[in-house]
Amino acid sequence: MKKVHLLIIAILVATSAFAGGYITPPTHFHRYQVTHQRNTLPDAYDTRTNNVVLAPRDQQIEGTCWAFAVTDALQVLYYKNNIETGYLSPQSFATCFTGFNVAPITEGGNEQMAGSMMARLEGIVTEEALPYAPNNAACVSFDKKNTPMYTLGWNLLPADDATAIKQNIMEYGSVTASFYYHRNYYNKTTGIYEYTGDNGVNHGITLIGWDDSKQAWLAKNNWGIYQFDNGYLWISYKDKLIASECVAYTDCTPTESIDRVYHYNSTGMVGTFGLDISGILTDAIVQFDFEGNEHLVAIGTYVTEPGTKLSFTVITNDWQQPYISDSVTIAYKGFYKHVLPTPLPIAGKNYVAVTAIHPTEGYVIPIECTIPDYTQITPKENKQWVAFDNSDWMPLGKGTEYPYNLCIYAYTKKGTTNGINTPADYDKVFDGSSILSSAWESVKSIRLYHINGKLIKTLTEQDDRLSDISEGVYILSVDRKDGTTYGEKIVYQPK
Repeated sequence: MKKVHLLIIAILVATSAFAGGYITPPTHFHRYQVTHQRNTLPDAYDTRTNNVVLAPRDQQIEGTCWAFAVTDALQVLYYKNNIETGYLSPQSFATCFTGFNVAPITEGGNEQMAGSMMARLEGIVTEEALPYAPNNAACVSFDKKNTPMYTLGWNLLPADDATAIKQNIMEYGSVTASFYYHRNYYNKTTGIYEYTGDNGVNHGITLIGWDDSKQAWLAKNNWGIYQFDNGYLWISYKDKLIASECVAYTDCTPTESIDRVYHYNSTGMVGTFGLDISGILTDAIVQFDFEGNEHLVAIGTYVTEPGTKLSFTVITNDWQQPYISDSVTIAYKGFYKHVLPTPLPIAGKNYVAVTAIHPTEGYVIPIECTIPDYTQITPKENKQWVAFDNSDWMPLGKGTEYPYNLCIYAYTKKGTTNGINTPADYDKVFDGSSILSSAWESVKSIRLYHINGKLIKTLTEQDDRLSDISEGVYILSVDRKDGTTYGEKIVYQPK
């Protein structure tokens, strides 16, 4: 029986006299565990010593802490990668999200909302280009030239995993976090905050370090430089909520490398789809109508479980497969960007497929869906399908039993093309039983795939034997010496 895994829980937003604005996502994707390899972490760490952290700002009102936390984390990531952008503006994140039942500026938000914008190339803009205006809830558009970088990768860290938090702070400079703030839980003598009550989170900040001797995290806050220690706050390891919803931003993608994104969802992953069967191979496929004169450069999707193995395929309207990736195993839940090794010319109706498999989980496909009091979506009609273990394709979207949108993104770069390269565009490489020797004059390598997408072997001029495979249908992914790639379905019949 097919099932959809949706964690639909009432949203809890706590308030206090001093904080407000962080909304706990009702999907609770941080509730999982990972196994860490043995490694040595320092007893104390402070990202400020690397001169990549700009001074705290003042959010002035409740409702925007989460947007400040996200932009602070992105700013640190960029500076660590020698991209000195100055402050990034929280204004776009706080006012331009779509699909969420939340009022701009005043009612708060979370990293899930920010991520939905970043996945579709929105939200990130310099403070200089779009100054923070706490009394203006209007979404203001801005020129792409004022977006210093795109970020198409982040880790949703497992709850209460101090090792994961420390590792990600060291690697990426910071992680966003949330907790419950009330002045009564701040110890002025020690300078450490520790909440022990039963309320939910209400405030977002950025963690930039730790000190084991204090047993506390170092947080960058945004209530001005006269609060706490010049705007920074120590939060106890024992704080009930501080490690519950941390996110690390991991990717810096140059804006000039992408011109457009194709997608059907607006909220990003707020649910997961699959079968109640572990270890099942699941294919999710989306048909996009590509405008033309462009190349596919990357495919993005969310990772629903740590340890999920993903692979990516591009399929033409006549079911040729010009691109099939190798599989990759992802350590954390979050967002993953797969970069094609060679940009693929693309135009018209084509399909982008994500194949996912997990050894112990069956809900491996990310979806957006309507969640009462949180999201309201518009399902796309006749563009999305899912299949399990090569079974028949099952439609999703408007007019189906499953009114959801798949969270799959196709990123393109402008470039002259008449469409995807197909076998007809090139000299023949296969004669029914072997690779033609003449093919190697123009071909660098050929990847041989099982029809279900599993890589069998890579053929080269030095070793292009097919004698070790059985008769059947396969996919050839041909990498040519001129940098182009095309796919071809073959029927192999050994002599």
